[in-house]
Amino acid sequence: MFSSALSIRQNIKAVDTDLYDYKISNNGRVDVLETFKAGLEGTGDGSIADLQAKHEQQASLITTLETNATTLQSRIDTFNAGLEDGADGTVSTIEQIQLNKLGLAQELVDRGDEIVRVEGLVSTEASDRTTADNALGARVDKEITDRQAAITTEATARQAGDDNEASLRTTAIQNEVVNRNNAIAVETGNRQTAITTEQNARAADISKVGFMTVAEAEGVFAPGSFPFSFGMGNQSEAGYGLFMPFKYTLKKIGVIGVSTDLNPDITLKLTHYPLDGSPPIDIVSSVLVGKGTVLTLGSSVPQAGNLVVEVVSVAGMADVDGKYRMSFVFTSDEAL
Repeated sequence: MFSSALSIRQNIKAVDTDLYDYKISNNGRVDVLETFKAGLEGTGDGSIADLQAKHEQQASLITTLETNATTLQSRIDTFNAGLEDGADGTVSTIEQIQLNKLGLAQELVDRGDEIVRVEGLVSTEASDRTTADNALGARVDKEITDRQAAITTEATARQAGDDNEASLRTTAIQNEVVNRNNAIAVETGNRQTAITTEQNARAADISKVGFMTVAEAEGVFAPGSFPFSFGMGNQSEAGYGLFMPFKYTLKKIGVIGVSTDLNPDITLKLTHYPLDGSPPIDIVSSVLVGKGTVLTLGSSVPQAGNLVVEVVSVAGMADVDGKYRMSFVFTSDEAL
């Protein structure tokens, strides 16, 4: 500070020191202001256009202050140079410096007030944003609660629908199973009936399938003879007759005769002689044929051999030109 107790040079040196200290302090404040400005111009979310505009205004004022400080420093340097070479106007220059110092002090007060005002605005904006954020958070929480409740309600409804559909499907499947089982039972019964009918029909048809051979004889028969002949006409004998090379069943025999005899009484015997020489098998021990007869048998023969017709007894037979034909109906008892 300027003091009348000091010499002009001492006062100038003191003022120069004060101005230098003021410049250093002012530079520190400028750095603080720039840091605050940089904070206001940050890139984070929630920047404020109004604060940005005010910050730009403050940056402009800070630039002006720096320019003034630079100008002041230049003037101080010029003043110091004048003091060194004894130039006039030193007191006037000191007074001007004093005025500049007071102006800068007022400027700093004004800047401080502006900073306080801006900080108040920032504080208000922060409070407003906090309130808005809290309100938004409450709305978000309510939305989450409402959506969760809606999801729970929908999930419950869907589960109920799924359970109901599953029950309906289970019932439908059970009904379908019952209906299909009934249909299968009916179909099985129908098929079984059809199979049985077909089997019976086939059995009936098979029972009608056989083969027939014929034996013939002429003249008057004698007991113990073998008058019937097969094939090319040669007569049979014991162990030699109609050769059957497989197992067979004799189904029927039929005898028809043509003669002048009125009531011939002829009894025949049918015997199977096995090919392996085992004992003969009587198929028909005695059958009275007369002039004609049909006999149903069904006798099975278990092995190949010769079927022979033997005359057992004769009565009322005298026509030497009489003719007799005998038919045999067989089925095979093995695959041919």
